[in-house]
Amino acid sequence: MDPPGRSNFSKEGDERRWKVEIASMFRSRPFHLLLLLCTLLCSCANPHFRVASEGPPSAAPRAVQLQREKQVANLHFPRGLYAFYAVDDKGFYYRAPRPVLQHEGSRTVSRDGGIFVDKRNPQKLRGYIYFAGALTHVGNLSRTPHILVK
Repeated sequence: MDPPGRSNFSKEGDERRWKVEIASMFRSRPFHLLLLLCTLLCSCANPHFRVASEGPPSAAPRAVQLQREKQVANLHFPRGLYAFYAVDDKGFYYRAPRPVLQHEGSRTVSRDGGIFVDKRNPQKLRGYIYFAGALTHVGNLSRTPHILVK
């Protein structure tokens, strides 16, 4: 049953309008291909991310000692010594000594993760985890008691 004030004519008009909009969308296929190409090229997190097999660069701390466990939302970063893992254009990555725990309702999921240290401001720490196959920065760990091990 139609709501008051609406007739079958308006439904047909709406349907006709949608068909015209969809048809015009397919006419602009080159635009959509260009948009898709730009999205694919620009969506990479950081093309200069590299795992350093030879150890940390001379400017980077060798490790980060987190002196207390830190909770960010439902993620728990363990206390302990975070070893150097990788570098990118913006900073350094340190792997957690144990898995980062994510509490989801009644279960706990172990995640690979650690601490990110900014190159320009080494006192700025952020957490990171691998989630859905991608490295994701989470939270601010700067105020958590820590030591940058040189």
